[in-house]
Amino acid sequence: MLPINKKNGPCDPISSNCVIWQGPDLPCVDICNGDSISAIIAELCNKLVILQEGNNTGIDLTLIDQTSLNGGPAYTETELIQLIINNINNSGSDSEGKIWDCRSTLACALPVPNCWTTSGLTNPDTLESIITALMNEFCDFSEEQALLAKSIQKANVDVAAVKAMPKGDINPTLKSVYVDKENSTKQPIAVLLNKLEVAYGHTADNLGNNSKVLTAITTTPNNILPLNQPVSQQSSFVPPLIQNPTSIAEALTTTIRLVNDLRLAVKELQINSSNTSTVTRMVDIHTFYASSATCLTAVQAITNSNNCYDLWNKTGVQFDPLVRAYSNPSGHSIYELTHNRFYVLCAEEIVISQYLGGVGGTTIGPFWTTPVSNCA
Repeated sequence: MLPINKKNGPCDPISSNCVIWQGPDLPCVDICNGDSISAIIAELCNKLVILQEGNNTGIDLTLIDQTSLNGGPAYTETELIQLIINNINNSGSDSEGKIWDCRSTLACALPVPNCWTTSGLTNPDTLESIITALMNEFCDFSEEQALLAKSIQKANVDVAAVKAMPKGDINPTLKSVYVDKENSTKQPIAVLLNKLEVAYGHTADNLGNNSKVLTAITTTPNNILPLNQPVSQQSSFVPPLIQNPTSIAEALTTTIRLVNDLRLAVKELQINSSNTSTVTRMVDIHTFYASSATCLTAVQAITNSNNCYDLWNKTGVQFDPLVRAYSNPSGHSIYELTHNRFYVLCAEEIVISQYLGGVGGTTIGPFWTTPVSNCA
């Protein structure tokens, strides 16, 4: 059938069914090589209608993953496009699951260097905390920079003022506030410094050099003193006292040594006057005793005469419970018999007693247990 529309100019009328498409196949619009122009135009019109109406027969929406979009699913191309636009507009809201959620991004944890943990951050910390800390640091830095700039400006002004001041003399002769007591007048600084140097020298001479001062302050009570030396060495102080000290340090050293010696002398007098008196051998010169920590070993000890020795007390009475007993005739406390030790008479007739005095023992008596003849 020939077309009846003849408004197209000088072309000869021909049916569109007679015109063949000789181009490549077009699968996207279902057109193939050899199709008539009539069929092709009809197919294109159908596709255009589908796009205009949004019919889901154009794009298969079931093949599109819409799980990341809120408000879906969309069933037409128009709904899908609108859904995408809505999700973009809603990104960063409080709703969970929004794509590119701003709050979710700020909540991400990032590692923080140790030097930044002093700024109130932890390691790791959220991106929001890190950004906030950076902004605060920047603000503080800006404030400090402004203060520093003011300080530098003031320093420049001060330096300029110092440079503008008169230089003065190389050796200053300005009057000081010090008033010399000798002439009641203010002295020049140069004179004052000279007097200060002289006074320092005199003070150092009177005090003593560093070595002498160190000796004085480190001298403490010790046993290297006359009363603790052999008789042959007690003719003079050990170490000797400085007879004519020339400094405070030497005088202090001598004083401390003398005090130490006097303290020991008083101690000896106290010991000798309180604990020492006339003592005598227990029983007589022919009476000896053996001792041991246990009764049996003490009895066994008397079989060897080398184990037998004198005992001493104030009364001479054997195992007198009213007085202390000693192993030395000086009666000094350091020679008092040993607490709880057993003492046995070195003779055929065995007499045993245990000493109750001594270090850790009784101080008022009785000082001996009742004598017995065996260890039973």
